[in-house]
Amino acid sequence: PLIAKRQIEIAKEVGADAVCHGATGKGNDQVRFEVGYYALKPDIKVIAPWREWDLNSRTSLIKYAEKVGVPVPEAKRGEAPYSMDANLLHISYEGNVLEDP
Repeated sequence: PLIAKRQIEIAKEVGADAVCHGATGKGNDQVRFEVGYYALKPDIKVIAPWREWDLNSRTSLIKYAEKVGVPVPEAKRGEAPYSMDANLLHISYEGNVLEDP
């Protein structure tokens, strides 16, 4: 809620009619962002690239960044910067940097 609040504050300061978030269309992060936005500014336009554009993987996102001239550090390429450990009850995600202190 605090990130959404600050985004709306900045949007009002600069006269923006839209805000954007990077949450994928798979989880509830997108809901938390968008409910926060609309609660604070019901007429705001929300841009959700992962859901609206053809950016459905890390690979497609990196290709898009390269196409438009956004530098992508070498450390962000290749395998995901996290691991998944699944069992019958849930899936745990850990940042690789945490697994290799």
